[in-house]
Amino acid sequence: MRWLLPLMVAILLLCCVQEERPETPLPTTPTISQTTPEKTPTTPKYEDRKLVETTPVREPEKIPKEYLLQLKPWKLIKGTEKSDYYTIEIPRRPAVEKVFNVSANLKKEISTPLIEDLIYIFDNYTVYAYKEELVWSLNIYERFEKEIRSYGLGDHLYIGTTSSKKGFSLIAIDKENGKIVWHREINIAGGVSALIVGDLICVGTDYLDPRVMCFTKDGEMKWNTMLSGTINGFAMGNGKLFVSANKLYAFDLQSGKRLWEVDKDYSAPLFKSGMVFVSKQGYIYAFSEDGKELWKKYFGSGEDSNYNPFLSASNYELFIPRILVDKPLEPLELQVSDFKGNLIGVFKLSSNEIPGAPVVSDQVVVLPVKTDTYGKIYILWRGLEKLFELKQEGKEVLMPKVAVSKGKIYVIFSDKSSQKLYILGDSKKPEIVEINIKTEGRELNISAIVKDPESAIYRVSLAIFSNGKWSYKDMDLGRRYVREPIGGYGLSEELFFTRIRVEETVEFYVIAIDNSNNYAYSKVYAYKLT
Repeated sequence: MRWLLPLMVAILLLCCVQEERPETPLPTTPTISQTTPEKTPTTPKYEDRKLVETTPVREPEKIPKEYLLQLKPWKLIKGTEKSDYYTIEIPRRPAVEKVFNVSANLKKEISTPLIEDLIYIFDNYTVYAYKEELVWSLNIYERFEKEIRSYGLGDHLYIGTTSSKKGFSLIAIDKENGKIVWHREINIAGGVSALIVGDLICVGTDYLDPRVMCFTKDGEMKWNTMLSGTINGFAMGNGKLFVSANKLYAFDLQSGKRLWEVDKDYSAPLFKSGMVFVSKQGYIYAFSEDGKELWKKYFGSGEDSNYNPFLSASNYELFIPRILVDKPLEPLELQVSDFKGNLIGVFKLSSNEIPGAPVVSDQVVVLPVKTDTYGKIYILWRGLEKLFELKQEGKEVLMPKVAVSKGKIYVIFSDKSSQKLYILGDSKKPEIVEINIKTEGRELNISAIVKDPESAIYRVSLAIFSNGKWSYKDMDLGRRYVREPIGGYGLSEELFFTRIRVEETVEFYVIAIDNSNNYAYSKVYAYKLT
């Protein structure tokens, strides 16, 4: 019990200490003054800003030339690497824009027109230059008592003639007015059998005095060499001139040095992608440009009466109709081969249709055909799928002659009584079907559905205004394909998309360009960060 008293004393002391501890005051609501100061606005955090659509203040500008296709003119039926290949500028489903009668006497020697700013058409005696009507004509026979044998287009219009007692003539004609710029009379027995225009103008002559002669653009002879047999034709490429006569030859174009020869006669040559192609008795032969035979294969394709092969090429494929000496072979078809001679596929012709030489781009082929009662052209995708055809009926029909220049197709349909020139093209703008824009933070996701049923879409771009000028960004294809669809991207509806990041404000619009250089704009859109 002695411990009880101290315990009680301790408890009493503890109670006294707690009673004397001061209380902690509770927080009180501050007194609001009579004048409340205005709140200072706060800027949203950078990552919290949003894109909102606003009213644009700018108009679309004219598209710079470098964003359009570089449409090229037609130069030759055959011959140089440039003239044998066209970009994808041939309309897939064109419309007939103009038809007019031409006065050339095409019953004797049907000419394939040459096209630049004017359309040049030839018969045996006269050259005619047309726009929508006859601009000028020049009768070579009346002037020189010689007939036209070969022709080509360069700085001037060049014509090679048959020979007379004074020899053959090489004539340069002003393309705009038909005046003779210069005339060279070459005192040999042979007449011109082939002519090609490149850095030099080269002519080949027939068996009476077979030679190859190359002239400058001013008409000065640079070199000449004698061969044997009629010169069947030329091709140019990589600084070389390939010549078909009694043999196949290669010369250095500038010096005339003979580089190699193959002891066999062939059709006129075709040069493409470092290879020389010729035909003979139904076979196609491929040579390297140094004269090594790479392969030969029977395709049932020969050459016409002027030794021009019924053969054309893109950068990767050969297009070979089955026809020998103007006689079609069964089955009636156009064959497509790779550059190793492997058959890729065929396009079957209708009954009795005789094929001519195709005009070829990288993807589109224009194939002329004829029967006794009509002439026709097919437009084929990669030579295999028909996209379009145009037929002209008549009596004693001749093979249509086709040229392509600056996105238009020129066809001469001829029969016993008339010769008509058709000009086909595409002047319709692409259609921008729909545009969708979605915001995602500071980025815009932009998609566009576009189509062009006539020529297909070449490119779709976004024009963006920044740093005081419009800049351009190509939009990406929205769907992936194993192989490009028939007719090309955008012949039917196609999706394109892109993303752009916005710093503060942006204005933009969509541009769609087709393969005939028609283009369409969307409206201008504007967005800003808030």
